[in-house]
Amino acid sequence: MRRNGGWTVPIGTALAMALSLGACSSFDSATASMANAVSGTGERFGAPWGGMTPRSPEESTTIQRIRGTAPAVAALSVEPGDVWPAQEAPRATLANPDAALRGIPTYRPGELDRMSGPAGRSTWQPTDPPPVRGAPPDLGGSSSPPPPPSSQFDVPPPRASAPPLAPVTGVPPRRDGQVIQTPSGPVVTNGGTDRVQTYIAPGGQTGTAVRDGNTTTLITPDGGVQVVPTPR
Repeated sequence: MRRNGGWTVPIGTALAMALSLGACSSFDSATASMANAVSGTGERFGAPWGGMTPRSPEESTTIQRIRGTAPAVAALSVEPGDVWPAQEAPRATLANPDAALRGIPTYRPGELDRMSGPAGRSTWQPTDPPPVRGAPPDLGGSSSPPPPPSSQFDVPPPRASAPPLAPVTGVPPRRDGQVIQTPSGPVVTNGGTDRVQTYIAPGGQTGTAVRDGNTTTLITPDGGVQVVPTPR
């Protein structure tokens, strides 16, 4: 509503705004009180954030200097008495060995040199243990061995031993790779049985070697036969 060139607010609107402001202030006050209570609880438990209530700083030299007041300082005073150490006696050196014997008290025989009797039992020491009583007569304990058992146990007969194993025969020697000397040059066997093997000549020719005791017969593919000594 506008009146006389200005704006006017209705009375109802003004009252509603005043009540809302009062409610906001009450809400803020309640929220601040709750937050202050929580922070105060943390302060009592030693929380690092502390409380929300402002506190005056503690009295210290720094606070006094900030305020501009001169801190109270205790005046220096002279310590009473002689504070200087006593003069040290001359030490023994190679030039003055007698100084090492200076200040030794005179020996006087005392109670420590006399033999003393055994010390009595003190109050804190326990008494002697009671004597050990003998074993009852019904206990026949002795160092002799116990009597033999009344009944003999049946000892089972020994079991039959297993038959001995057959001796392990040696591994037969390998027949491949053996060198056989011939008039035309050495040949090398290339596997087979213990009597018949194949061989390879230096030129690449192949053949069959037949062992027969001390002699070996070399047979070529074209039918040639050659008898040579069997290698050992």
